[in-house]
Amino acid sequence: MSAYFLYIVLILATIGLNIVAKRFLQQRWNLWLGCCVPALIMMLFLWKVSQPPDQYLFSDFNKAYYPAGRLIFQNPSELYLNSCVAGFVNIPIIGYLFTPFSLLNLQNAQILLVILSMAAVVLTCYLLLKLTNFSGWQRVVVIGLFVANGPLYYSIRDGNSTHFLLPLLLCVFFLLDKKRDIMIGIILAIAALIKIPLFLLGGYFFLRMRWRVVIAMIATVLAITGASVLIFGLDLHLTWFQQCIQPYAGKPVAAYNVQSVDGFLARLLTNDNLLNWNPLVLGWNFKVARYLLIAVLVGGTIWVGWRSKSPVTIKAENSEFSMAICLSLLISPISWTHYYLLLLLPLALYFGNRLAIPEKKVWFWLIVLSALLISLPVIRVDNYRPILQLIMSKIVISSYFFGGVLLLVILAIGRLQTAQKAKSLESESVS
Repeated sequence: MSAYFLYIVLILATIGLNIVAKRFLQQRWNLWLGCCVPALIMMLFLWKVSQPPDQYLFSDFNKAYYPAGRLIFQNPSELYLNSCVAGFVNIPIIGYLFTPFSLLNLQNAQILLVILSMAAVVLTCYLLLKLTNFSGWQRVVVIGLFVANGPLYYSIRDGNSTHFLLPLLLCVFFLLDKKRDIMIGIILAIAALIKIPLFLLGGYFFLRMRWRVVIAMIATVLAITGASVLIFGLDLHLTWFQQCIQPYAGKPVAAYNVQSVDGFLARLLTNDNLLNWNPLVLGWNFKVARYLLIAVLVGGTIWVGWRSKSPVTIKAENSEFSMAICLSLLISPISWTHYYLLLLLPLALYFGNRLAIPEKKVWFWLIVLSALLISLPVIRVDNYRPILQLIMSKIVISSYFFGGVLLLVILAIGRLQTAQKAKSLESESVS
């Protein structure tokens, strides 16, 4: 709880310091005192408090990606011998991406991972600022979103690959504006093969009948998967499915870092250990709640898309694709907390006035609330008094899920209202 409190204090202190610096100090000091110093403090704070603890630093990389890069050549049959929670969970051919790391000793490989991780984040920020022409306070806010995002630090500390998808998905937003559907399909296929929940993004383009995107995505997936089967054989892929996919079909995981509908309901309806990553067998109450909640999220999103008609502006298109990202994270059986760093992109686009959301203060503050819920430090919640522990484990630990739901609702209602306003203006101009 203290980590959350200090996080809020740091944000408020940064805002206050910027106001003071802007009013009383000269421009050079505004930059360093008002922005850079608080940003450095926030970075050091989040790096210190974020999961995993120091003794498990880069645990995903150490246990999964690094050995996979070597096993893919030496003995592919051992890729899935470990538990898939702590082991390699992608199809075999993806292991080639990590072979360059395995050529180094572990310590040097970790250093290379950190360098590439920082490069991916910096590149994403640079492209956002450069290609969207953000200026003034917009630049500060966008950089601040990345600096203060807990799931981003969690992904880097855990040695995961989620943050490397930021520049890929950002490219999709820009390609939407260019109408480069085939490239969009190829990029989405690669991203989805790395993080399976992103396969749901193809559903958006299917419903919008963007057939070139859909065909390019399917063709790319089939080509890469086919190559993987040809190289490593069908048996290894069946083992992958049986070890990494099948155990979680209809069986939720209640661990603190699972932020999907399933994870939220599993924590809400059980008193299971927040450090238990084994799938649970739950009764009808879980299934009813799950299907109702998913039906509301999916059905509501589809209804908004149907009522709003096909997007005719890039803002509307950005909003709909952002909704698809939110939905893919929320309804996937397992969405790890670090997946929510991908929502940095729609949040940044909002502050750059690139989403179809009305320009009113209420929308601004709702977005701020969503950004706060999504960006809290990723910490373990245990060793509290019973009542506080109950609140923390049932509600507070699911803040990322709540933030994702809130962002989806904002995007959906904003898209609907802006579409209705555009339709009214069009009717007035015709009459």
